[in-house]
Amino acid sequence: MEPTPALAVLTFLLAGLFLPLYPLSIGANLLLKRQPPIGGPDPLSGPSVKAAAILLMPVAGVALVQLGLSLAGEAARVMATGFAVWGGLSSMLYAFRLLSVRDGKIWIAQLYCSALALVWIGVPQGVPLLLPAVGLALSLLPLTVLLSYLTRRFGIARVGLYPGLSGRMPVFSVLFVAAVLVAVAVPFSPAFFAIADLAFGGVGANELITLAPVSLSWLLWTWAGVNLIAGIVFGTPRDDLVYVDLDRRAAVLHGVGMLLLSLFGIFLVEGVL
Repeated sequence: MEPTPALAVLTFLLAGLFLPLYPLSIGANLLLKRQPPIGGPDPLSGPSVKAAAILLMPVAGVALVQLGLSLAGEAARVMATGFAVWGGLSSMLYAFRLLSVRDGKIWIAQLYCSALALVWIGVPQGVPLLLPAVGLALSLLPLTVLLSYLTRRFGIARVGLYPGLSGRMPVFSVLFVAAVLVAVAVPFSPAFFAIADLAFGGVGANELITLAPVSLSWLLWTWAGVNLIAGIVFGTPRDDLVYVDLDRRAAVLHGVGMLLLSLFGIFLVEGVL
C-alpha cells in the first residue's frame, strides 16, 4: 500500500473516536452514559447495547490504528508518538474527572474513555494492541451489568443515594465490590495485565510517555473505585426503599463471568512475561 501520510492522520483521528482521544471521545461518552427517557424505552440505553459497544469499539479502533500505520510509511513512528502523547493526556484527564462522578452510567463512560485511551501509548513501540484493548474493555462488563441492575431497581445508579447495600443486598454487594476491583485493574483482572503489557512494551523507549499516564491513571481509577464502593456498599441503609437482592441464578452467572475474566487475564499475562 502506497504511503499517504494525510490519509493516515485522518485514519488515526477516526480511531480516536473508538480509542477515545479528547475531544473526539464525545461520541463514545454520550453513548455509554445514555439514560432511558422518561417517556418510554430507548434501545440505545439498554445494557446489552452498551456491552456490545464496549466490546466492539476497541476492536474497530485497533483496526483503524493498524490501517493508519500502514498508510503513514516512514512518518509512522513520529505520528504514532504524537498520538501516544495525546492518548496519555486524554487518559489522565478522564481519570481526574472520574473522581467527581457520582452517577453510575457516567462513571462507566469516563472509565472507558480513560482506560481505552491508554492503548495509544503502545502504538509507537509496536505493541500488539488487540488483546490489551479487549482486556480493558472486558473488565468493564461486570460493573456495567450490575450498575444497570441498580438503575432498574431504584431508577438511577448514583453514589450516596442508597448507601449501605451490604446490609440489605449482601449477594449483590459482594459481586459489586468484585466488579469494581476488576474494572479498576487490580491484579488478576484482564485490565491489569493489559496495562502491564502496554507499559512494558513502551517503557524501553520513552519512560515519561509510557509510565506517567499509566501510573497516574491507574492510581486515580483505584481512588475513584474506593469512592464508588464506599458510597454504595457501605453506610447506613435507608428505610424508605424496597431492596431486592440478586437471586441465586443471577449471582452464579455473575460469579462465573468474573471467573472467566480472571482466566482471560491469565491468558493475557503470557504477553507480559
